[in-house]
Amino acid sequence: MDDSVAFLRQPNANGVSVYSHLTEVLATLLAQQPESALDMLEGVSLACKKTHYAPDDVVPPAEPPMLPAAPTAEELASATYHATHAALLAPKSGEEEPAEGEVRDTLADSALFQSAGVGLSKNETYLVYASLLQCQQKKKLSKVRFFGKVLGTTADYYVAEGTLSEEPEPPEEPPPPPPGAPVEPFGTGCNKFTYFATTDLAGEWTALPDVTPQQIVASTKIRKYLTGSLTADVRAYPPFPGKEDAYLRALLARIVHATTLCPVGKFKMEEEAEPGADPVDQTEEEGFVPMTVGGSASGWCTQYMGILDIGRLTNPPSEEEEAEEGDEKPKGPAPQKELPALSSISASEWATSCTVHGGPPVAIARSTRWPGAYCAYKLAGKTQIFTSLYIGYGHETLAAPFRLEAPPPFQTEPEEVAEQVDMPLEQENEAVIAKFKAELAEEAANLPDPEEGEGY
Repeated sequence: MDDSVAFLRQPNANGVSVYSHLTEVLATLLAQQPESALDMLEGVSLACKKTHYAPDDVVPPAEPPMLPAAPTAEELASATYHATHAALLAPKSGEEEPAEGEVRDTLADSALFQSAGVGLSKNETYLVYASLLQCQQKKKLSKVRFFGKVLGTTADYYVAEGTLSEEPEPPEEPPPPPPGAPVEPFGTGCNKFTYFATTDLAGEWTALPDVTPQQIVASTKIRKYLTGSLTADVRAYPPFPGKEDAYLRALLARIVHATTLCPVGKFKMEEEAEPGADPVDQTEEEGFVPMTVGGSASGWCTQYMGILDIGRLTNPPSEEEEAEEGDEKPKGPAPQKELPALSSISASEWATSCTVHGGPPVAIARSTRWPGAYCAYKLAGKTQIFTSLYIGYGHETLAAPFRLEAPPPFQTEPEEVAEQVDMPLEQENEAVIAKFKAELAEEAANLPDPEEGEGY
């Protein structure tokens, strides 16, 4: 009780406490004794507070500085004025010029997916776009877009897909190539784009390493949820060759080449294109007619090639070796047929629809094989706008429950070792003596002949 009274007796800057203020209000009400004391309580309280307010003791804040007057025509024409403002606008020493690059309008892409009821909130979408602008400047990217959000157990990954302005320098001591199919070089195949990930849009974007065919193949044999830490170990069987950053990169490669669609007729393959070449945009060609927006699967096609079972987009070049006469080498399995770009999609793996919300119709394609993957297409005049988005756990649906790969078979028992018969001691001594005599005879034969006149 004493502590409560002490708390109420704490005075403010004017020396008034809650206890003294209530005492003064009650004394005023008892002295006046009005008919409705409850209605006058607030008014009496304000009147009592005013008696302790001293306007002369209040110090007003300093006046804000006045804005400078607009320069006159004579000042604008003077060389001193231009020199002063040119120095203010010039970049400071040590500051680099902003890197030129294209950042895809994430806000406009979000409006397309809103018609399908998917995407991020407006606030989160704006933060993503602002963070991509910082990523493009710091990483010096020529192009960058928001790929999507991969969900994890403790944190979620925001993923950006970008193209570096310059190829990074190779390490001085490159690691030995992994066994199996050769790795696709930088800027080709599954390593065409560079992917960046972050769990905090206000933090730094981390570049994911290039993916190897071995990592892609290993990711298809396990089913592991991401933790949100790029340096975490991937504890699974069979063992995954790398940390979580490599595992995330392998999942992104599979998602990109399985769920990135484009409208039919937007691109075409050149007749003399090399294997693995990208399709060519034919929008600028004469007589091009863009595809109308529809809700059927026949209006969509894959934009990139599919990944083969070996973890590459294309089969590695075969080594032609001249076999010697009579040397017949066993032939390996025939290479898998490559999955070309601009292939039609299957209605069993995609659900398509068309939505209209007070503007041009928007075609939406939703992947049933990779839950969380969406593609959108809108025709604004003669301009084709299409994009893709992924928000999911990074795993595809399976026709049957997932089963771990069986461990390797147990090794068979080795054959029993037959005991050797010991040699008798006499025969062993004879062999040692014979060997010793042979060494002495060889040494004596190598000695030089004594000259005449020399003796012992």
